[in-house]
Amino acid sequence: MSDLNEVRQAVILAAGRSRRMEKLSRREPKCLLPYKGERVLERLVRQIEDNGIQQIYIVTGYCANKIEALFHDDPVVTTIENKFYEEDVNILSLSLALAKVDGPVAIFEADVIMEDALVRYVLGSDFEGKSVWFTRGPFTESQYGGILKSNKYGQITDIRIVSAYNERYKAYSKLTGIMRVGSGELELFRAIMNKYAKTSLKQYFLTAWIENLRLLPCWEADITPYQFYTFNKPEEYYQVQSTDIDASHGEAEVQRVEVSQLHGIEEYGEERVKDLLHEITTLGMWTVPIIISKSTNLVLDGQHRLEAAKRLGLSVLPAVAVHYQEVAVWSLRKEIRVDSKRVEKKVLKDKAVYPYKTVKHKFPFDIPSIQIPLDELR
Repeated sequence: MSDLNEVRQAVILAAGRSRRMEKLSRREPKCLLPYKGERVLERLVRQIEDNGIQQIYIVTGYCANKIEALFHDDPVVTTIENKFYEEDVNILSLSLALAKVDGPVAIFEADVIMEDALVRYVLGSDFEGKSVWFTRGPFTESQYGGILKSNKYGQITDIRIVSAYNERYKAYSKLTGIMRVGSGELELFRAIMNKYAKTSLKQYFLTAWIENLRLLPCWEADITPYQFYTFNKPEEYYQVQSTDIDASHGEAEVQRVEVSQLHGIEEYGEERVKDLLHEITTLGMWTVPIIISKSTNLVLDGQHRLEAAKRLGLSVLPAVAVHYQEVAVWSLRKEIRVDSKRVEKKVLKDKAVYPYKTVKHKFPFDIPSIQIPLDELR
């Protein structure tokens, strides 16, 4: 992960007994079950570390020694034992972790299996300065648990924990086991959590946020475009086992395109451009290709890099060209609708761009790393 992103710490909640997993969790937590050659928790830790997180706090409880042994030589990981895990739902676990945290933090439940691109999205720069609850589409009749509702701007107006679907919740979204706590809410949330944990351990940490939502502003982010799975029962675990989340997407071909022919689709953040300029000039290399629409040269990923290239006087840029209609596209701003046709019309016909952090894309390949001396691009 680039130094331009604010999240440096992550918490993984791994204390639970997982009784609904029956014999599969009789000798170890469900997060230590295998998936494609790795334990589920090992996979999550690796994905988080691959994004440059400097400190991961894993809260243990059931079979704590097994998790501690697994990560005892990992300098990024610190384990925190919740000795009261049998009584605790999860409020004490998070309280213990937040006592160690000193900045914006991402929080994961330990039983999530997801693609690398989703971890990058959660830990990336799209949500800087915000507390975020990640959802996975509309709340449906087969679901239960945490749900939320947000206004047309994506700010959350209600969070609930429900035991079953009800028609009055049809406008709600289903929560995942992932969230971000921003610096503006961290101190207050930590204090509230400590207070609630002293009252009763038989409550979810969501309760502390739910009952203080007016004091803890937060936003919804939908992860529907990404592969995400969690499991509470053996049949759910076996179903995930039959899914290859890590299937190869193929190689992305990098070409060079003229800077003068490229069209940005969003405004950019001046401070981020300055930081990028420093990063690029210090290294003396261009390390990440931009992603463009093959037929129109719209820049789908790399608005800040395009601006940095212009200020550096570069003539060409390394790029990966895609067919826009084959790319998943959605809006980070709930009040603004986007799709490939709307983006093309706004930029090419209306000669306008979207506000900073509006249009988001998911590409059917991993963006390759490159190393091209800047002199070759001038």
